[in-house]
Amino acid sequence: MAGSIIVRYAKKSYKQQTVDETGEFKNLNHSVDIIPKSMSIMTFESHKAAGKFASDIADKGYHIIEIIDDYKK
Repeated sequence: MAGSIIVRYAKKSYKQQTVDETGEFKNLNHSVDIIPKSMSIMTFESHKAAGKFASDIADKGYHIIEIIDDYKK
């Protein structure tokens, strides 16, 4: 079954990116301010590829909303 690992992500707002850069909430659980219209999904065939994509996109100012494994359904 091709493309069964789904990664949902969205662009963080400018305000959220600024907070992240200061490290103010580095180790705390808090809400993340995202741009709702920027929400997207990508599908992958392996956990390794999905994890690498999630790591790379998070470094570019995106928030990973969830990673879903459709193989387990």
